[in-house]
Amino acid sequence: MVFLAAGVTGAQQEEERHPFYECGFYPEWGELVAAQGAKDVRAGIQLAKQRLAKISELQPEQANYENVFAAFEDAPREMERAEGYLDVLSSTMDNEELRRVQEELLPEMSLFHAAMTADEKLWGVIKAAAAAPWVKQLSPEKQRYVQQVVDTFRDSGADLNSEQKKRLAQIQSELSLLSHQFDKNVLDATNSWQWVVSDPSQLAGMTKEWMARAQESALKEGHGSPESPKWLITLQEPSALEVIRSCDVEDTRRKCWEALASVGGEQPYDNASIVARVMELRKEQAALLGFRSFADLILAHRMAGSGERAMEFVDDMMQKVKPAFDEEVAQLLEFISRCKGSKVEKLNPWDTSYYMRKLAKERFSFDTELLRPYQECDHVLRGMFSIFEKLYSIRIHEQDTIFRAADGAVTQRQRAGTEIKGAGQTATQIVPVWHQDVRAFAVLDAKSGAHLGSFYMDLFPRSTKRGGAWVQPLDYGKPAAQDRPHGPHLAALVANLSPATEGKPALLSHYDIETLFHEFGHMMHCMLGDTELRAHCGTSVTWDFVELPSQMNENWTWEPESLLTFAVHYETGESIPDDYLEKLQKMRFFFPAYDDMSQLCIAKLDMEMHMHYAEKFWGKDIDQATQELLEPWRAPYSREIPSVMRTLTHCISGGYAAGYYSYKWSEVLAADVFTRFLKEGVLNPAVGAAYREKILSKGDSKPASELYRDFMGRDPNPDALLQKQGLMK
Repeated sequence: MVFLAAGVTGAQQEEERHPFYECGFYPEWGELVAAQGAKDVRAGIQLAKQRLAKISELQPEQANYENVFAAFEDAPREMERAEGYLDVLSSTMDNEELRRVQEELLPEMSLFHAAMTADEKLWGVIKAAAAAPWVKQLSPEKQRYVQQVVDTFRDSGADLNSEQKKRLAQIQSELSLLSHQFDKNVLDATNSWQWVVSDPSQLAGMTKEWMARAQESALKEGHGSPESPKWLITLQEPSALEVIRSCDVEDTRRKCWEALASVGGEQPYDNASIVARVMELRKEQAALLGFRSFADLILAHRMAGSGERAMEFVDDMMQKVKPAFDEEVAQLLEFISRCKGSKVEKLNPWDTSYYMRKLAKERFSFDTELLRPYQECDHVLRGMFSIFEKLYSIRIHEQDTIFRAADGAVTQRQRAGTEIKGAGQTATQIVPVWHQDVRAFAVLDAKSGAHLGSFYMDLFPRSTKRGGAWVQPLDYGKPAAQDRPHGPHLAALVANLSPATEGKPALLSHYDIETLFHEFGHMMHCMLGDTELRAHCGTSVTWDFVELPSQMNENWTWEPESLLTFAVHYETGESIPDDYLEKLQKMRFFFPAYDDMSQLCIAKLDMEMHMHYAEKFWGKDIDQATQELLEPWRAPYSREIPSVMRTLTHCISGGYAAGYYSYKWSEVLAADVFTRFLKEGVLNPAVGAAYREKILSKGDSKPASELYRDFMGRDPNPDALLQKQGLMK
């Protein structure tokens, strides 16, 4: 709320409003437009600068935790809140104005962060305060935060000389612009390709549901009519990917694969030069800060500890998986040869997933498409919620929402029968959303009735939304104090699941469900956070631990006991047949080594680029260099595979630079942790309560290795995943 002095005009009052961060618990998304976002981020930067300047003026005898470290934690709060909401809009409601504003703000944000850690007066106060005797009297969590702040400054160049600091700021600014351009290229290239199919024979093998969705998409774009239908294929998930997986016509599969392979590889969206420049700048950044490689810089405070250890983890897993991988490739080639009636020695990349699916269908007499009628989206959501309500002693209720379109149209979604007893106003009010498809939910503690948090769900694809799925924390509530529980948290879950078609609801694939459960693991990490400091809450953990809750959640999409909570036929209400459950279990680890190796290859590429770019990539074509690096670990392909780094937003603009290994690292941890659930009960509330208390609620308040030992009572078993997959005894 803004309080105005007497004599302030209405125009001035309007000018001083900052809806991106002065919005109460729920933002009014209708007011969050690009131009206002620019104003509010800049206003947030100025507030942060004023607060940091106040810290800088402290004398050593004046310093204490509250006026140094608590003040530092709180300084960028408005800026980060505004930036977070702007990110939600740019990733889900992309438009030219949002892009322009973000391009303008990126250098300013980079300059702010660079100037903050380059401020010698501020660093002097923080360094002196961190060494003061009173730090040893703080709680363990606050002592941890003090050290993390010191590490942040040192790793950001606080001890560099003025020329070095200036160069570091230039590097960070350029990296921000490059990563933004990389994202734009991927999205624009994805949206630039469409294929309108007039002859249904070209789509032989596609399901009725897919055909209906493709026909609806074509109609919306002005192609065909109900009497003379056409079908639209796009590169937005899951359109072309499903064609490659399911279409019986090889030419159709090939055309879709070639289109996907061209993303990030053709002008005007070629990302090769951006990747090269990013790697050069990251190498220079690491050298300035005294690290041998960017990987060492990034991993210094993560579980792996160094680039070398992360590389050893990846290489060790590749060696262990390789024999089974080679055997699986041989089986696939033999099967394709039998299907085609002639010996096939190399895989067409557009054939791999198609024939793998056919082989699984033959081997298990089962097609996972049979599961779709039992996997209607609302049933799945209710079942998923019920699983984690039971495990974590929570209640999840859908909230009424309102969407105000730019043209003034208003869409309300009212959820009957969702009374939220004992909850505060934030859990019961009508929630504004950024698109009419977005839903909102409140999470309450089942025992106390406390409102733990709320989250948005934006589940289906559209042209303004980037691909993939993710959870974005938006705000962590005020920490608990005395008898008062912590304030509610706020986050968003975004995905691109199979949408509804005319006459049918959204029927999800099993992959869709795994994706949904995976992201909901991140969401539970956000919603159940209960730490002494906001800085440690939820997913604010090291990147090689952050995927543990999400990888863990995927297990409940396979266990019969949990599947029965949501696998109900959308028309008849009948539970999924027992033989479907049995066959799904058998199929779970079909070609596990192939899946492992695919992910490990990306991790290997990521680590090598961030550790040995000059030796292995400098001056080379990115596709050729990637092929040379990964050839020993890949299946023999008939065509050169474009480097995944052309489109890998995770490692260029996301948080996984020199960190893609963490997916497999966390999957090992998750496989090990789930053994406790398997032993004591996959829906056992006692195990769920311990997991909530010792891992989910603790965030980054303790080192990840300690949290792990607190729950498991021991260190991780490094072979847990391969044992689970049947690749090791």
